[in-house]
Amino acid sequence: MNTGEFPRFYFALPRLLARFRGGSSERAETNGGEAWIASIGTYLVNYLFFAQFIPATLGLWSRVLSLVLLAFLVWLLWLLALYLNSLVIKLLQPCGLFRTIPIRRAQSILVAGTASAMALQLLAGGGWSAEIAAIWLVAVAMNLAAAMILALRNGDRAHS
Repeated sequence: MNTGEFPRFYFALPRLLARFRGGSSERAETNGGEAWIASIGTYLVNYLFFAQFIPATLGLWSRVLSLVLLAFLVWLLWLLALYLNSLVIKLLQPCGLFRTIPIRRAQSILVAGTASAMALQLLAGGGWSAEIAAIWLVAVAMNLAAAMILALRNGDRAHS
């Protein structure tokens, strides 16, 4: 994860913050901590999105069982979604889209876009799940802004 004296990050926001502190803004593909945080955030937004469709009229134990089952179904959904995303990327590459970036980054774009769309819908619903959705959307917006700043400062080349 670390090379040399400065840590290297995958997401743009921590790379920008490291650069402001005088560190390296080079990309690292193996930052496990960032991967866990992003994965848990993505999963949580998706889980909350689908949990809103469980009827409130169910009894307590039926609702608990549905929520436990949903945890497994959301995981299965993402396995299927990642496979379908890879097919979409392979179909779009001959059309000129996603041609210059690695497949893992194209997957990240599709996953973040899907989770952000779900977060937007959660945001409209209100409640505490809307707060989680707002945190997700702010984090995504901050990361995109950091990526633009790094790109404009020549801190992140397209192929790095």
